[in-house]
Amino acid sequence: MSQKSIYNEVIGVIHVHFPLKRAEEYIDIIFKEAKKAKLDFVILTSHTPKKGKEKYEYIFELEGYYDDILIIHAEEVDRKKKDHFILIGNNKWTDEKEIESILYEKEKFIKLIAHPYGKHRLFFIKKDYKWTKWDAIFDGIEIWSCLFEWANKTKIYNIPLRYFNFLNVDAPDERILKKWDKLNLEKGITGFAGLDIHSLTPYLKILDFKKNFSYKNVFKTLRNHLYLKEELSGDFKKDKIKILTSIKKGNLFFANDYIMDSSNFYFGEKNGKYVCGDKGEKGDVLLIKNPVKAKTKLIKNGKIIMEEVIYKEEIKIKDAGNYRVEVFLNGKNWIFSNNIYIKE
Repeated sequence: MSQKSIYNEVIGVIHVHFPLKRAEEYIDIIFKEAKKAKLDFVILTSHTPKKGKEKYEYIFELEGYYDDILIIHAEEVDRKKKDHFILIGNNKWTDEKEIESILYEKEKFIKLIAHPYGKHRLFFIKKDYKWTKWDAIFDGIEIWSCLFEWANKTKIYNIPLRYFNFLNVDAPDERILKKWDKLNLEKGITGFAGLDIHSLTPYLKILDFKKNFSYKNVFKTLRNHLYLKEELSGDFKKDKIKILTSIKKGNLFFANDYIMDSSNFYFGEKNGKYVCGDKGEKGDVLLIKNPVKAKTKLIKNGKIIMEEVIYKEEIKIKDAGNYRVEVFLNGKNWIFSNNIYIKE
C-alpha cells in the first residue's frame, strides 16, 4: 500500500500577524493570498492587546473556513517582551496574571514556543526575545523562523542586500536544533516552521517594490506539511481538531518551499503504519522518500548516522532512539522532519 493512499498531506503556515484594528479586512486579504499560494490552512497569531482587550474579543469568532482556506486564530503571548509563545485553544485574550499558570498547564491548550533565540539589532537598538522558561510545559518549538532568520543577520548597513534576499531563507539556528534534539530525549516536542510575518505600514509598503513582504510571497517560503489519516471534510470544527492534533503530535515536516515544492516527501514506517511524530519499535523498516534526488541526513538523538544523496531509502532500525531527517537541495536547507521515536 502506498503512503500517498494512507496519508492526506495538507499544507499551511503558522505565525501570521495582522492589524487588530482592521481584522475583518485583513483576514479577507490573508485568505485570498493563501489561496494564491496554494495553502490549506493559516494559523493567525495576534499579539495580546495591551489595551481594550474586550473590544477585540470578537476576533476569535472570525476563524473558520474562508472559501476552502481554513483560518485558525491563536494568540502570541509574552512575559514583558520575552518568552513569546503561541497559545491555541483559548477563546479570549490572556490576562497577564494567567500566564504563569498557563505555562504549566498540561492538557488545556496547545503551546508553541516562538523564536526561542530570537534577537536583532536592525536600527542600532538591540531587541532580545529569547525563551527562558525551559521548565514550562509546551508542545512545540518554532525551529525555523522566517522573520528572525532574516533579522538576526540584518544590520543597518546591509538592509538593501538583505531585502533582495528576504525570500531566500537560509537555515534554522543551529542552537535551536541542538536544543530540540536534547529536549526530545526527555519528551516528544514538535518542531515547526513559523513566518512571524507582519503587515507593513503604508510607508514601508511603498519601499517594498518587489512585494517580498507580501503575504502571498512569504506564504511560499517556510511551510508546514501535515500528515492526516482523514481528508479535510469542510466542517471547520472537525478539521480544526485534525490539524491541531497533527501539529501537537508532530505528524508533520516543515520546509522552505521557495526552493522547490516539498510535497510528497515521506518519512515513516515503510508500509505507512506510522509517520514522523509517532512511536515505532526496533526492527521496523523506515522509509525516506524525497520529491527529487537530494542530499539527505538521517539524524539519531542529534547525531548524523547517514548522509547520502538519495531519492528513496529504506532503513531497518536496530537501536532505540529518536530519528529525524534533514534534506538539502543545491546546497540549501530544504526539508526537516519531526522525530520518529523508536522505543526499547
